Amino acid sequence: MRKMLKGLSILQIIIGILGVVVGIATLVMGDLMGSLVKLPAEQEALTAMKVSAVLGLISAIFNFSCGWCGLKGEKGNKNSLSMAVKLGWIGLIAAVVSGALTLFGDADIERISTVAASSIVPILFLVSAKNVSKDL
Repeated sequence: MRKMLKGLSILQIIIGILGVVVGIATLVMGDLMGSLVKLPAEQEALTAMKVSAVLGLISAIFNFSCGWCGLKGEKGNKNSLSMAVKLGWIGLIAAVVSGALTLFGDADIERISTVAASSIVPILFLVSAKNVSKDL
């Protein structure tokens, strides 16, 4: 389970770093586009894009923190492992809530598949972190 936790932690860190890069790039592009938008609908879309980028940054920081704690916990740091389990629960709950909101209104096979796929990493991370914490 330690190797699985290590691999998932590295994956979470990579996802976190990529999310920060994309979030910052989106905010910068939004600022550059700010002077070009004239219509109210365009301004609303730009605001929605910026809010989405901020939420993406928060998610990326969460993923990075989760991966960092998992990586340190895998090496035997009990406090980091305890935090990884807590963050794993939060990540799983967030994935379930996000999935429920995604399926609200139109639950076709594509959306169901997307929700199922997005829940796999949080489930595996939590299971591996809990199993490693039992071994310590």
